[in-house]
Amino acid sequence: MRVLEDQTLSRLGGKKPIRVDFRLITATNEDLEKAVREGLFREDLYYRIHVVPLFVPPLRERANDIPLVVEYFVNVHCTANRLPPKRADDEAMQVLKAYPWPGNVRELENLIQRLVVMSDGDEIGVKNLPRDVRESTGLTGRRRPRLHAAGFRLEDEVEAFEKQWIETALQEAGGVKAQAAKLLGLNKDRMKYLCRKHEL
Repeated sequence: MRVLEDQTLSRLGGKKPIRVDFRLITATNEDLEKAVREGLFREDLYYRIHVVPLFVPPLRERANDIPLVVEYFVNVHCTANRLPPKRADDEAMQVLKAYPWPGNVRELENLIQRLVVMSDGDEIGVKNLPRDVRESTGLTGRRRPRLHAAGFRLEDEVEAFEKQWIETALQEAGGVKAQAAKLLGLNKDRMKYLCRKHEL
């Protein structure tokens, strides 16, 4: 606290304070305002570090950034492992963009590092992605769905697909519809309508 307030510190065993010039940057994925209210974080410290707050949305809310992040990590890990340049193909990129990334950017980097090292050739395809990533997105990399000879009602299939994703989002959000709407990229009114429609 004294270092933040006065920008001075004392060496262990020292007698004279030493003035330091620094810029402090802190990061957290916790709700510090809530932690302060609940007495879990020092209020005086909070107001000393809460000067210019920046909010960085989680990766799942920045799907359009994923191709750039993937390209960056592929280049980093190809260089680090002395491998020729690689790239994720379009189908694999669609799966990566649809995945919710609960572990955020670190999870994406760990996956890319594994794919760079383990995949053969210069392209990373859907077949190289872990099963849990493919299955959680509902995208398997097939170019075209197979149509049964007897056909089917497209509306019924679309509604079933819609209901499945709404149920999944509600489970992920602990039943909070506003949060589930964010996960699906919907506004609150649309979410309420779909929940009524599917009796959820």
